[in-house]
Amino acid sequence: MYDRCVGLGYHCESTYQIRRITGDDRAHFFDWLDLDFESVVETVAADFANVLRPGMVEPFSDGLCALDRGSDIRFFHDFRASSGSALNHEDIGAQLGSVRAKFAALAGRWRTLAASPARVLYVHHDAFDELVAADLRRLRLVIATAHPGHRFELLWLRRTPPPDADALGPGIGWGTVAAAPGRWQGDDAQWDTAFHGIRFTGGRPQAVRNRLGTTTGNRLGTTTDRSTPV
Repeated sequence: MYDRCVGLGYHCESTYQIRRITGDDRAHFFDWLDLDFESVVETVAADFANVLRPGMVEPFSDGLCALDRGSDIRFFHDFRASSGSALNHEDIGAQLGSVRAKFAALAGRWRTLAASPARVLYVHHDAFDELVAADLRRLRLVIATAHPGHRFELLWLRRTPPPDADALGPGIGWGTVAAAPGRWQGDDAQWDTAFHGIRFTGGRPQAVRNRLGTTTGNRLGTTTDRSTPV
């Protein structure tokens, strides 16, 4: 059983689904961001110091978002265009201080959670099936190195089963969530199945708690007792 579920990207689909399934809408650092796997690894390894540095953020994708060149994270929801729908450099400069303050607070929340006795399930949505088992082992090592004593496991969600699942090692599970064309939130039923049998303490409607309260097919870790720290 886990105390928290924290998303690690890839994009908004995972944030929406984790909040829907767990019933917990507390914000975490990587929520609602568009970012590659390496951005997660590098940001955790750098203790978030690489994110939103002055002079490193610029309009991207015709002004639809802001790109942080220091972390390669794309911010679609935190900067607002002052005129029309396209961000410009002046918009970003005027808002950077408040956005930095927000993410500094979220980085502090991450550190507080990692230093607590809470058991955390981190979820990375590999939306384009780009990763291999060694990548997830590396991410787990980066988190464990940054936060000694932290009790956590990783859930790797792909579109299709990983061909090298047997190489994941302890503390890492996997599942699949098929794409839902035309629906950015993803397929609710697919996500429900991926979380089947994974239980969380509190904060969730009874109907969802019942749906998740049986054995899982995710092969998370190497134990059947999800309360065992890893």
